[in-house]
Amino acid sequence: MYNLFVFIKKYNAVILFVILELLCILMIVQSLPYHNRKMVNVSDGIAGGFHKMTANWSDYLHLKSENDVLSQHNALLLSRLGCDEVEADTAYYDDIYTYIPAHVVNNSIYEINNYIVIDKGKVDGIEPDMGVICDGGVVGKVLNVTNHYASVMSLLNSYSVISCRFVDNQYVANVVWDNGNYQYGLVKDIPSHLIIKVGDTLVTSGFSNSFPADIMVGTIEGKKGEENGMFNMAKLKFSTNFSTLRHVYVVKNNYKAEIDSLCITR
Repeated sequence: MYNLFVFIKKYNAVILFVILELLCILMIVQSLPYHNRKMVNVSDGIAGGFHKMTANWSDYLHLKSENDVLSQHNALLLSRLGCDEVEADTAYYDDIYTYIPAHVVNNSIYEINNYIVIDKGKVDGIEPDMGVICDGGVVGKVLNVTNHYASVMSLLNSYSVISCRFVDNQYVANVVWDNGNYQYGLVKDIPSHLIIKVGDTLVTSGFSNSFPADIMVGTIEGKKGEENGMFNMAKLKFSTNFSTLRHVYVVKNNYKAEIDSLCITR
């Protein structure tokens, strides 16, 4: 303890200078949007590298189960694409979308606003607002991007809203998270005349540039109540298991710029 006091007394000016510098940087970052964005990107990059190391170790412990999942997924891709071989880390395409594979290096499921970090970034063609999916269904949307990593706002976030439709009757509704169990969400804006049945399936509507149509979102668990006189709500069980999420695909709409150019703002 005596040596600590001696150290502080000897270098008190330097310590005070460092503290004041950190306070100045903090005030600048909080008050200026540009600097705030830069600091978020830097912190995301540093955190991404750390989470990548821990994720690699976790992946090593789950190699057998992960190989089984990848084998099943590759078999599904082969049947869809009609080709002889699919590389696990190679992007694949359809007429409109490019699907960029990525690994989850960090994932939260117990917060009010949950985020995911993936090991793909700007150099891989990742941009904000791109959709993220997995074998089970919808995961979320890309939020921030650094050169080699990206943060994703998952469905388990109070700001997340996904446009969906009922498979049986094609009616459109919105899916949000009610800040509860990570397995369940809430379907809102259901027309009051629509009969809701347990087991009804919801998929993406295709009305967003972020997701293709018909990506699985979840199934109805039961009616939740009324929003107002015109709409109902229902409890939804997500098809994606966020607690075991490891492999995802970032969805790039190859015609997004062209579609956006047709949008007219008034």
